[in-house]
Amino acid sequence: MAQIVITQGDPTGIGPELLLRVADAGLLLPGDVVVAGRDWLHTLAHALDRPWATRGLARLEPLLVGAPKIGQYAALEQGVDMILNVRGRALVTAPIDKAAACAEGLRHPGHTEYLAERAGTDEFAMLMAGPILRVVLATIHIPLRRVAELLDDAAIVRAGRLLARSLLDEFAIASPTIGVLGLNPHAGEQGLLGDEEITVIGPAIEQLRAWASDHALPVEFVGPLPADAGFPRHRAGGLDGLVAMYHDQGLGPFKLLHFHDGVNVTLGLPFVRTSPDHGTARDIAGQGIADVTSMTTAIELARRLADSRVRLDTAREVDDP
Repeated sequence: MAQIVITQGDPTGIGPELLLRVADAGLLLPGDVVVAGRDWLHTLAHALDRPWATRGLARLEPLLVGAPKIGQYAALEQGVDMILNVRGRALVTAPIDKAAACAEGLRHPGHTEYLAERAGTDEFAMLMAGPILRVVLATIHIPLRRVAELLDDAAIVRAGRLLARSLLDEFAIASPTIGVLGLNPHAGEQGLLGDEEITVIGPAIEQLRAWASDHALPVEFVGPLPADAGFPRHRAGGLDGLVAMYHDQGLGPFKLLHFHDGVNVTLGLPFVRTSPDHGTARDIAGQGIADVTSMTTAIELARRLADSRVRLDTAREVDDP
């Protein structure tokens, strides 16, 4: 079973509590590594004074690395250092506070962009995965007013290819159908409500279809679809994934259904990376009431995807020695 490296995220958020809870639940295994501050965890466990926190701390101790009061950015750096070029290991990141992390030295708007730079790849995308929905984003952390300006066919093609490969290889879906959403209401209504579907998104879909055909991949791309129709179709099982044009077009509907069991997956990296799909929740930190479901799912999915990747790589090596 794949080993994982977990980074603590914001130590003043619910990250430390999530670590105590998953450790108490027995989700961490020998060989796993947790990059987190002992002082943060000891202080929290003592303040909570609950059996699960005490047990979780005891189970975390053998797995801990990092300075006693390590910051969230330093923990992320150390975690990535420990996973790059280590075959079969997966990274699970607890939520960071982006503003605080930037103050600590992070030069990126989020985990996704930082991890892509560390991995040396320009081909990456954010996938939100739940038990029902899988949504990849063509654009990520940019202001809404700039989406139409920055959206291009290359971004859509990149997201579609990465989603297709992941559905085939890691999620083991034999013949996935992927819906590509429009940008405008009603997918532009044939140009009446905007022409990006005609000038950008439609041509990108044609490129994706040609790519799948050229590589003999059993993947179908459909669209442009109105977003308000694409999500119900995906939920009903008519689609295996969606390509959304911007952050909240994808994450709004996704979190409505998967707020507690959704997982953020970074596609295009040489290692598997997952994260809970929620934020730091500082308003409830230290109260012992955080919902651990998304972190639990992120850990389980990370192991499953990493194991799938190792099996696929091994099979390819056998076929092409």
